[in-house]
Amino acid sequence: MLAVNNPIGKIVVWTHLQKDNLPQKSIEQSVADVVDLLTVRVVQNPVEEVANSLIERIFDLRWEIISWLADDLEFFNNYLEELNTHISKNLQLVPYSDLANAVASSLLSYENITAPYLEETDALEGALKKAQTNKPDYNVIKQLELHPGPQVKYLKSWFDASLKMEVGIILADLILTNQMQFPEKRIQEELIDFIYSTITKFGAYSIITGFWKPSTEDTSNLTNRMKILAATIELDNQAPNPISSQAFTKILHN
Repeated sequence: MLAVNNPIGKIVVWTHLQKDNLPQKSIEQSVADVVDLLTVRVVQNPVEEVANSLIERIFDLRWEIISWLADDLEFFNNYLEELNTHISKNLQLVPYSDLANAVASSLLSYENITAPYLEETDALEGALKKAQTNKPDYNVIKQLELHPGPQVKYLKSWFDASLKMEVGIILADLILTNQMQFPEKRIQEELIDFIYSTITKFGAYSIITGFWKPSTEDTSNLTNRMKILAATIELDNQAPNPISSQAFTKILHN
């Protein structure tokens, strides 16, 4: 459950810190490849553009990590404390504190949004098993955009928002753990906004697809932004019916 209820971005950064110490060498190489591409491309290109270029790699890496952690949750449970120790050293420094707050807010929202879906335990376990034996293909996700039904079509937007969020988290945590240098001006004016933008889109499409219904007691600015964006998107489109986790898993693996 932990492997799915948390974005893999933080795991990517942690595994990059633990070079040569991972039991899964294939994942170590996959992580190194993604980090190298991200850190090189983001020097001359906007974060949004870089995220778009890495979507398919992040998708593949997500399922590779989920498949691994489904069999080794004890190993996963040890990563967060060590990563937070590295990050805490920079929290008092602006703009690092603002960046860390953006990541923390996004992660909290992500967990709240995904919790209802993950409560359907049977579907979750089935998805994990299928990920180990029948890895989903991002080409299937691409084809969803061509589907005439908005309920299915918006799944690609939902998926892509979560994948772009992973890129933002990876980049932020690489900065917060001193694994890369990034201009303070770009942190404040570009990266923080990108992180909030991607979680807002993820939340909005979660509302539209029916995966998530915000609590009436949640009046936070971030959730309000999600509601407004969802309503704006639906203005010119027929509101889709909610999709069940079973139907979603079937679409993903077929």
